[in-house]
Amino acid sequence: MATQISPKAAQQLLQAIEQDFKLSQTLKTVLQEEKTILEKRQYAAHPALLARKTQLLMELDQADQLRRQTMADMGLELDKGGFDFFLTQIPTAWKERFQSVWEKLSDTMNTCARLNKVNGKILAHAQHSMESLMSIIKGTATQVSIYQANGRRNMNADHRMLATA
Repeated sequence: MATQISPKAAQQLLQAIEQDFKLSQTLKTVLQEEKTILEKRQYAAHPALLARKTQLLMELDQADQLRRQTMADMGLELDKGGFDFFLTQIPTAWKERFQSVWEKLSDTMNTCARLNKVNGKILAHAQHSMESLMSIIKGTATQVSIYQANGRRNMNADHRMLATA
């Protein structure tokens, strides 16, 4: 590993991490918007948001590649351990700024991962609900419950097709 980090290389790494952070903040906002759209079932707005999210992910991947290349050029490992070693090689006055932006990037990326997981669950639930509704409409539901005149559910009701396309 490199024992001397040039100020220029350190500055390039800082810029790369700051770019990652900026993009991750934007992605976080888009994921929050996606969650709102999905919760409100505004599915017509989803394709445009999905295109925006895809573009951001591509930009984030490019920024990540730049950061990794900058770290590799300095002879650092491409993980947290490499970054921690980098911190031992730079002046003490720089450490706080580097640590701060790295932690903000890490926190934001963890939030993005959590939001993406939640959005995936919302989409899976919506898809399951739609499939259930479609099977009821087609008359292929495995166990349809129908309420009787007295208000009780009849789980063994005959399957009847409600509509045809």
